[in-house]
Amino acid sequence: MKKYKINEDVIFTIKKGVFALWNLTNGEQYQIYDHKYLDRIYELTTFSEPRAAVDNIDEDLIDAGILELATTKTDFEKPQQWGWDEIAKIFHLGTKHNFPCDISKDSENPEAAYVDFCESIAANMPSIHIERDGAITNLPNPSLLQLEASLLNTLKNRKTSRHFKNIETDVHIVSDLLFATFGKFHGDTHEDALARRGIKTIGYRRSSPSAGCLQATEAYLIALNVKGLQKGIYHYRPQDHSLSLVKHDIVDLSKTLCHQTFATEASFLIVMTSRFDKLWWKYPHSRAYRSALLDVGHLSQTFNLSATAYKLDTWLSGYFIDDMLNKLLEVDGINEHSIFVMASGAGYSDPISPNMQKLI
Repeated sequence: MKKYKINEDVIFTIKKGVFALWNLTNGEQYQIYDHKYLDRIYELTTFSEPRAAVDNIDEDLIDAGILELATTKTDFEKPQQWGWDEIAKIFHLGTKHNFPCDISKDSENPEAAYVDFCESIAANMPSIHIERDGAITNLPNPSLLQLEASLLNTLKNRKTSRHFKNIETDVHIVSDLLFATFGKFHGDTHEDALARRGIKTIGYRRSSPSAGCLQATEAYLIALNVKGLQKGIYHYRPQDHSLSLVKHDIVDLSKTLCHQTFATEASFLIVMTSRFDKLWWKYPHSRAYRSALLDVGHLSQTFNLSATAYKLDTWLSGYFIDDMLNKLLEVDGINEHSIFVMASGAGYSDPISPNMQKLI
């Protein structure tokens, strides 16, 4: 009897009453109409001596990449072990871009496929800026003079702090940091240069690069001890350098941050969310989730260095309860989701929090 090796990079999905199989190796998906295929996969994975196949079912499974015909002993060798759980493996494989779908068929100009794709989605362009309800607070005009310090010194002075002094930071500094990291930069940008050549662009430029210039990352300020600003949660509006109030009540912040209580002693926190709906529009493949994470990484480094230049301490974390943080910010967790948290204020540049020091 023929020996088969099951492709373990296959997952099953159920959506809107459709039972489907997704081959993560090549990105292909199949709707399963007949349970005989499931029965056969079960037999081959469960029994050491499965019965002989009928109705060419094994050939169908081979064509779908679910089965591989084993011809040598090495075909049955134990595969290299994945270090994380299966969810991480699904993310890793599902966001790989090794499929030929984007290869242009125009041999004279290989960029033709990309241009055609951009033209096909132009009519459904999403809103670039979020206009959240709530009282608007205009921030002081940014000066950014403090950012003229030496880059090398700033890099050397950047440290992670888990020991903040619980004292206030002036709103002018917070304004500068929001603008330096998330602000809308004006002037003669590459978007202007493209527009002069008749090319329509979207998005806007920040100090950090962004996938497709979409700027899919939103910033929410949690003001705990900011001089000149009421305590509360605010959404930053880069289009006019202002804040819209989400709410004044900040409940269960320590619990939301998995009891990293030292963060509540900072002057302020900034939560970065990603607007997945923006990315879905231009990048329908799941690989764009990587872009969301990379965008946040660029912005967090910009914030880190900017805050250090203002002689503030910083702390970053991706450790929080997602649903609680989304609820705190009043975002839906689908179109927009919390990704990363930053805290800043005057501190002791100590990586060990006071509570952790007691335990040690």
